[in-house]
Amino acid sequence: MPPALRGALAAEWIKLWSVRSTWLALSFALLSGVGLGLIDTVSVVRSWDTLPPADRAAFDAAGSAFSGLPLAQLAFGVLGVLVVAGEYATGSIIPTLTAVPRRGLVYLAKAAVLAGTTLVFGETLAFGTFWLGQAVLAGHDLDADLGDPGILRAVSSAGLYLSVIAMIGFGLGALARQPAVGVAALFALVFLAYGVGRALEGWSYLPSRLTLSNAGDVVGQVHATAAKPRLPSLRLAYLTLAMYVTLALGGGGWRTARDA
Repeated sequence: MPPALRGALAAEWIKLWSVRSTWLALSFALLSGVGLGLIDTVSVVRSWDTLPPADRAAFDAAGSAFSGLPLAQLAFGVLGVLVVAGEYATGSIIPTLTAVPRRGLVYLAKAAVLAGTTLVFGETLAFGTFWLGQAVLAGHDLDADLGDPGILRAVSSAGLYLSVIAMIGFGLGALARQPAVGVAALFALVFLAYGVGRALEGWSYLPSRLTLSNAGDVVGQVHATAAKPRLPSLRLAYLTLAMYVTLALGGGGWRTARDA
């Protein structure tokens, strides 16, 4: 590894963990992801005997445990925005670029540190949430095992999805360079786009199938697409996530290079 890149990575690692926003975002993601997932799982167990047969047949043991991830994803995305936009807002980007004048190298180092951190934390959160949920479901013989078909893929993909949202937020933050604008753009892309897609379903399901929220639902569950035409296929869901993260990171990289 080139010394310049190694030094930039070390500096970005220190900066990431020295700001309060990192700890707050990840703590919120942990509390919302685990807490809401457990609440939903307990609710399912308590009402299982009264559920209609169709709901029982459609029950997804992995998906039930991930009910809190929609809020957790917002925390990951906000963290991604703040990693880069926060420095521009506070002016601390000036000493950063003084120490490492190559803007592309700074952008790469920030992206690499954020991607590694959020992937590890996202996977830890996903697997931890899954195991806690299965411990609750086991009392009614509703639990699933990682060796069951599709379970390992769904759990690992749920953690990957959280990291993808963080990287999309990072790209938007690099484009906007203002935390409020970056967070607003992220919120629109993750949540408002879902509503727009639903509104257009009378004409076509394609907009809904290309939303981040629906892609996340599909990759994080085993039976998500059953009887739900608005949801994309598993392959399209992964392609959608790749498209969004590529466009976001590419846009952020373009803005960074343009100022060089």
